[in-house]
Amino acid sequence: MRHRGVGVWGTALGLVTLLSACTSTEQGTAVVVNPTVDSSLPGSATPSATGNPGEQPGVDVVAELSELLPCEILSDEELTTLGFDPETATFDDVGVSYDCRYRFPGGERPVMTIQLDWNYSVDQLNLTNYTIEEISVGPLRALRIIGKTASEHCQISLHLSEDAHVSVFVHYAGTLEQACAIAEGTAAALEPSLPRSSD
Repeated sequence: MRHRGVGVWGTALGLVTLLSACTSTEQGTAVVVNPTVDSSLPGSATPSATGNPGEQPGVDVVAELSELLPCEILSDEELTTLGFDPETATFDDVGVSYDCRYRFPGGERPVMTIQLDWNYSVDQLNLTNYTIEEISVGPLRALRIIGKTASEHCQISLHLSEDAHVSVFVHYAGTLEQACAIAEGTAAALEPSLPRSSD
């Protein structure tokens, strides 16, 4: 097991970190598109001819996701391939956060965060003031979430069940396009290791 530092990032996530506990109404501008982000790993799940893509009948997604450690999902090799330094991993479980943050070698920007959430689905995210695109990451339904104002931040949230999702946040990437490319690449690397239900 790799050594991981523990830091407090708390409410510093710049994108969607606050969830709406009172409503499941999705706000924002939904743009219907059908791009697919392929998993970069061999042996990832592929859509079956029948049933929902990525279906894993009988999986207790909440239990399995709550057992995962966000700093242990990706290997050092995968993180290095994505451009991040595994030694910069910073774990945070304060408040609503349960995530791991990484930086480029030398502590350089951008900052990438993997956040696990087994209390809310992607449809319960508070998306006020964000533009949302429906995409697929491997067989999983996902949302590409960006601010309505110009920024260099991008979020990919992967639907796992009616009660769970995983988000990848990329901040300070220089451009929005670069932030989304890094977030989508990270999400594709994560996808094969994530539990998912058939809902």
